[in-house]
Amino acid sequence: MEEFTVSRLSALIKRSLEQNFGSIALKAEVSALKYHSSGHLYFSLKDSDAIIDAVCWKYIAQKQKVKLEDGMEIKCLGQVTTYPMRSKYQFVVEQFELAGIGELLKILEDRKKKLAAEGVFDLDRKKPIPFLPKLIGIITSPTGAVIQDMLHRIGQRFPRDVLLWPVLVQGLDAARQVVEAIDGMNKLPEEQKPDLLIVARGGGSFEDLMPFNEESVVRAVAGSTIPIISAIGHETDTTLIDYAADLRAPTPTAAAEFAVPEKIKLQADVSGLFSKLNLIMANAIDRKKMFLQSSRILNIRLIVAEKIQKIDYIFEKIGATIQKYIVEKRLQITRLAVPKLIIKCNTANFHERLCFALETKITGAKNELLVLSKGLESNSHMNILKKGFVYVSSPKHRPITSLKEAHGHDLLGLTFADGSMLVRREPLQEDLF
Repeated sequence: MEEFTVSRLSALIKRSLEQNFGSIALKAEVSALKYHSSGHLYFSLKDSDAIIDAVCWKYIAQKQKVKLEDGMEIKCLGQVTTYPMRSKYQFVVEQFELAGIGELLKILEDRKKKLAAEGVFDLDRKKPIPFLPKLIGIITSPTGAVIQDMLHRIGQRFPRDVLLWPVLVQGLDAARQVVEAIDGMNKLPEEQKPDLLIVARGGGSFEDLMPFNEESVVRAVAGSTIPIISAIGHETDTTLIDYAADLRAPTPTAAAEFAVPEKIKLQADVSGLFSKLNLIMANAIDRKKMFLQSSRILNIRLIVAEKIQKIDYIFEKIGATIQKYIVEKRLQITRLAVPKLIIKCNTANFHERLCFALETKITGAKNELLVLSKGLESNSHMNILKKGFVYVSSPKHRPITSLKEAHGHDLLGLTFADGSMLVRREPLQEDLF
């Protein structure tokens, strides 16, 4: 009987298995998945009745669009072989794909519910997007149209400095690189840290976008202290980081538009606001001027008081003049050869009569002036305005007394009892009243 070594026997078993089975296609569920530090994947493939160990080498795993997870149902192509060190047979996976999108959608929906329950998607934790960031960080592939379109759009709208962190945007290693990029941007020194991050990639298949559904990427986006705009795929594409980001853009180009305002529009808005402010100030000044002009016209009390004061001064001056005249006449009469007693009596009577007549005249004049003042005040401009009338004037404060005169001005001043305002004249519609 031929004697075998363990190594030879293991080699014969391995060769026999590989020759007899060759390449085999399997449909099975993934379980006990382990990502080794070497990059190889170790897991089991099972159905309801059996289980087989499986391995997928690093160079193959990196080419796949979908990252394997426990519970996934996959279709895989490979061959049966043995691992001599353990005396176990295993299935070496050379290619795999999802058995159905429905299974993956279920996994994503379960993940979404889990993260939502933890508050990862809560609106109150979202950060506001800065109005005009000084530095924008972009996490995307350094090649292709996406980064060029975004740079062009930012430069077109409002040029800003951009810090690019290049990453893979699909494949097995894409999720890890995106997480490292987000963490790296957040750990930069304050003077180098971007004010805004954009995570972007162009369109692709459902499997191509899977790195942006990874739990590690979603948590990195939610945990960023820098506001993040997600811009993954086309407008109809939705990934889990869209729920965690502070703002979701339908496309990478739209993310660039959300990141910076349009400089030309801002300049136009500022010019418009400046013009509006100038007009408001001019109108306010005109209203104040009109009010002051109206105040000078309508302040009848002050005018009457000043006139009465002037009359009082004149009457006092007249009284002094008369008194002087009487004194002079007394001196003249004293020099005449007339009995002093009679002259004294006559001058005394004359002085009393003259003073009485003068006082009566002054009192009557004062009373008459007060009556006229009250009548003037009762019919004053202000009292008329208090009855609901309006004083209409041109911008140069000239009274407008007819419709014909009003047609000659675009702006009219209206003075009410409690203030003034400027109005713009508009043609009256015939059916308005």
